[in-house]
Amino acid sequence: MAEIENPNFLKGHNLDLKQIRLDVYRLACYFEASRSFAEQSSASNNNLFINRLPLEFMEDEVSRTLLQSAIILRILDDESEADKDEKNPFYCGRLSSKSCVQKLSLREACNKIIHGQKINFDIEELGDYKYLKPVVYLYGSQGKNGWKAELNIREFVDHGARLLTARTLHEYI
Repeated sequence: MAEIENPNFLKGHNLDLKQIRLDVYRLACYFEASRSFAEQSSASNNNLFINRLPLEFMEDEVSRTLLQSAIILRILDDESEADKDEKNPFYCGRLSSKSCVQKLSLREACNKIIHGQKINFDIEELGDYKYLKPVVYLYGSQGKNGWKAELNIREFVDHGARLLTARTLHEYI
């Protein structure tokens, strides 16, 4: 059998970028809808079980979608035409360690999502209902040094969507 050259972008990975853009959009919707759902549930003053379902599913779904999106965004970042020093001029949070606090680039945010050992959500209460605020806390270690990343979901989604749409650094900026 003869080897066939793969014409697809990205090291031969056949990625459906439209589907990944949809996942990034969904990620934004989960956080933006969370508060609205809690407000409507609280205002209705009824004790329907369905009002408690969103948070149960959102944490799992956000975690899955965040990880999947980070993996693809990291692959795209590796394949971008930017020089190493130019990559990800956009930031989406803070990275803290014992030695310093610094801005969290999109590339580093993807790394922290992929390699993080713990994820915490910023949850607010509204009466008897809880909702997700658009911040995620990731924890892990690199060697013997622990780190904490505070990820701003709105900025992560915005920069991620921009990267998913662009093919060159010029288009990305």
